[in-house]
Amino acid sequence: MINGASFGFVDNLTSPYLVLPVFISALGASNLLVGFLPAIANGGWYLPQFLISHRLQRLPRKQPVYIIAGIIRIICWALLTLATFLIAHNPLALLAIFFTLFTTYSLAAGLAGTPFLDVVAKTVPAHRRGTYFGGRDLWGALTAIGAGYLVGIFLNPNLAPAYPLNFGFLFLIAGIGVTTGLGAFSLVIEPADTPTATHLTLHDQLRAAQRVLRANRIYRRFLVTRVVLAVADIATPFYALYATRVLDIPTETLGIYIGISTITGLIANPLWSRTSDRRGNRIVLLGAASCLLPLPGIALIFGLFPPGAALALPFGLLFLLHGIARPAANIAYPSYLLEIAPAPERALYISFTNTVLGIATFVPVIGGTLLDLFGFRAVFALALAITLAGWILARGLAEPRTQKTAKGL
Repeated sequence: MINGASFGFVDNLTSPYLVLPVFISALGASNLLVGFLPAIANGGWYLPQFLISHRLQRLPRKQPVYIIAGIIRIICWALLTLATFLIAHNPLALLAIFFTLFTTYSLAAGLAGTPFLDVVAKTVPAHRRGTYFGGRDLWGALTAIGAGYLVGIFLNPNLAPAYPLNFGFLFLIAGIGVTTGLGAFSLVIEPADTPTATHLTLHDQLRAAQRVLRANRIYRRFLVTRVVLAVADIATPFYALYATRVLDIPTETLGIYIGISTITGLIANPLWSRTSDRRGNRIVLLGAASCLLPLPGIALIFGLFPPGAALALPFGLLFLLHGIARPAANIAYPSYLLEIAPAPERALYISFTNTVLGIATFVPVIGGTLLDLFGFRAVFALALAITLAGWILARGLAEPRTQKTAKGL
């Protein structure tokens, strides 16, 4: 729970959707590079997992891999903080250093992803995972309130040091949060298990993944649904820039949006957790898709009004719905996957799913190019169509708890 609280704080303090776009835009980054931010953050976490899964399945305990990756992540934040303070006079160099360290940090997080979920699966029973993931999200949302407050202060030119020193302090605070979260999870006592294969290769894992896709219909539908919903994220990195550039909403309002998203998430969290434990994760996943569906439509509608500060609070409706969707997704996505993954092949299911999703998370990069060519409205319209497809797929998902077995159905 301390780990969840820490990363809820860090993820909002350095959001690749709200905060970091402001940082790199001021350094001269293009819309294409802005689109890379969530792609690097999400893709870096997802992509490496399948490449090391065959090695992880040989280990009785996965936590040492998590700890090594954690040390790398802490070093990245420390170096980024120093660079922001020391070379503020050279925007191009600072931009290059930022992307190098941010990419390294995200890839290291990916190395820790499968060990993290494997430890969770071994220590939290299936009927309590809704409460577990909901609790992590709840404490993360509580700390995110403080993160939103800090963002509002450090992005306010009347209260904070001049750019980019204001971001240097944000990065310093984020580094402390990362260290706290990684240190806490490293103290979890992981039970040892018997490795399922001592000579498993990457080629063996690829063949096993192909077999799973052919044989397990429930998993196949889940994977397609997750990929489509990930692709629908194409517009999300640009809502903040749309608010400030097109709607003329003050930059410091981004802190308020974080607060709105956080508070609504706090209210929705226990409802989603209770639903997950009692009724299963299919309905929670569908709830997440239902809340995400109207977001690009809201952005399109606000583009019809005259720009100005008067739109600031009404535009918060978009972040309100996003706040409701976030805990539902955070609970349902991993819980559904862990419930349909057989224990001997858990590392395979987790790593293959996340690596495929990692490829899908690079779609926002295309969004940046589309934004340059066609503008915000085209990107939002495309996102609306894709999100609708994801919602339709989510409706067709089966509830694993009503099946005698997930395998082969």
